[in-house]
Amino acid sequence: MKTLIRPVYSHWELQQVHDVEQAVWQAHTTPISLLRVFADHGGLILGAYNESERMVGMSAAFAARYQGLWYLHSHMMAVLPSYRLRGIGRELKQYQINWALQNGYDFVGWTFDPLQKANAHFNLTIFKAHVLAFLPNYYGSLHDTINHESPTHRFFVGFSPQWPSCRISRARELVPLPEDISRLREKEPAEALKWAQYYAARFTRESFSVLGLAFSPGRRLCYIVG
Repeated sequence: MKTLIRPVYSHWELQQVHDVEQAVWQAHTTPISLLRVFADHGGLILGAYNESERMVGMSAAFAARYQGLWYLHSHMMAVLPSYRLRGIGRELKQYQINWALQNGYDFVGWTFDPLQKANAHFNLTIFKAHVLAFLPNYYGSLHDTINHESPTHRFFVGFSPQWPSCRISRARELVPLPEDISRLREKEPAEALKWAQYYAARFTRESFSVLGLAFSPGRRLCYIVG
């Protein structure tokens, strides 16, 4: 399937963006009024269309500042379930990166759940993003079908092709990821909370550098922490 990615601006297009976001994220969507502001004032709203010109994916990003640098903050991204695993999310992110650099931004930044293995692989292995900060319980308690009652810890990451790649000299520590945090949050919330507490303790107690991902001798996926 060939996917067309393009910026969207009209009220009807922004309504479609909202509908895709609603279908995927349900309770947590960006109001159309904010999408309108993002699109008109330095942000980027993208639609991904299938061959029938149906919107099947979206992303919403806005202008932001971090340590004195202007960057494009990728706030929300969603792909309809039946269109996942086709590289659409990667195409949306790559479009954001190209557009941001062409429009004078220093980098593209976004947050992700560090306990989700698929997110870690997508962001650190595929996009080679740099972990810039750990944000404990960043969005508060969302009480949704993804986060349930868990704290919303996030890694804040950034990417620019002008940044040097992380060099792995010697890892100080391998920090394991849970095998399936989504299942734990739904079926074993106490165990999920233990993982959240472990990450909060590890990544807030001292400075750290996440250098990438690796498998432990027991074949558990881990963050390489230097």
